[in-house]
This record gives sequence, structure tokens and C-alpha cells, in this order.
Amino acid sequence: MRIIAGKAKGYLIRVPQGEVRPTQDRVREALFNILGTLIQGARVLDLYCGSGSVGLEALSRGAASARMVDASRASCAMAKQNLEKSKLIGGSVVQSDCLQFVKRDSGKYDIIFADPPYAKAIGDRDMIAELMTDRLHELLADDGYFIAEAQLGYGVGDIHTREFAGWQLIDERTYGKNTILFYRKQP
Repeated sequence: MRIIAGKAKGYLIRVPQGEVRPTQDRVREALFNILGTLIQGARVLDLYCGSGSVGLEALSRGAASARMVDASRASCAMAKQNLEKSKLIGGSVVQSDCLQFVKRDSGKYDIIFADPPYAKAIGDRDMIAELMTDRLHELLADDGYFIAEAQLGYGVGDIHTREFAGWQLIDERTYGKNTILFYRKQP
């Protein structure tokens, strides 16, 4: 897995073994192509960051800052190592449960990305739905984007459970079994 474009193009991203399911290169490339120039100077929050690939890609493409959050000590250590070795500036890594982080953070972000463990069966915890609260709404800039990655089938991966009060689903893209959902604050 590599940084696809920008200042650190080609940097090989190290991934903790058995800990994470990183966003695939082709999905990351498509995501950042969709965002285009919106990433320039953006403040990015990467929840469930794993190796930090989304935050690193954002910084490489010109984001002003990228805060990467994960509960796993191994994931955070790897994200910090990737950040240091890539020599990208403006990044930070926070070890925290992402739902708790959202409840207590006071930052404002232009782009919030979340790639939590997928809801794969009926009854599985849907962490994206848990994130879609008033508090996440407060962290997102008025013209910002909340982007969630889910697996098709259950939770927000089910076409019938993607609507949330105060949020407008403006786009969705499917790549194999994965879907990327783009939300904005409801006007």
C-alpha cells in the first residue's frame, strides 16, 4: 500500500499485521479524485485510522492538518511511524476510542472520514450510525463533508438505513463490496 499522489507519492505505508483492514489504494484514489481541490488547505479528521493511510494521503495532497484517531495502540504506533517516515507536516495521531473522541473534541474539520469495523450481520454494532450524532455535526465545518466507508449489506451498508436526521446523503460510490458515503449537514 502506497501514498498515491502529492508530496509523498510512492511512500510505502506500513500496516500493523492482523489489526486493520486498510482502505484499498483504488478506493483511496477514487475518494481523493472526487474531493479534488477541496483537500487543499483542509482540516481532516481520520477516525478509525488504522495505519493512517487516509490522513497521510490528505497531507500529501495538501491538507493543512490531519488528525488520525484509533483505539488500537499498535495502529497508533504504526500511524505515527508512517507519519514520521513520510516527513509529512501537519499530522497528529491520537489513541482513543473514536466515539469517545468525538464526544470530547473541540476541533472544527472540513473533512471527517470514518472507516470503522463493518457491520456484517444483523445485530452487529453499526459504528457509523453511532457517529452520526449532533456532536459529529458540531465538529464538521458548515461546508464540510463527512465520508464513511461501509460494507454493502448491513448497517449503513444497507440502502434502507443511510438516512440520518440533520444529514444529507449527497453521493455514494461502490467499489466491490465496499461503499463510500458522502454526507453534508442538512441545509
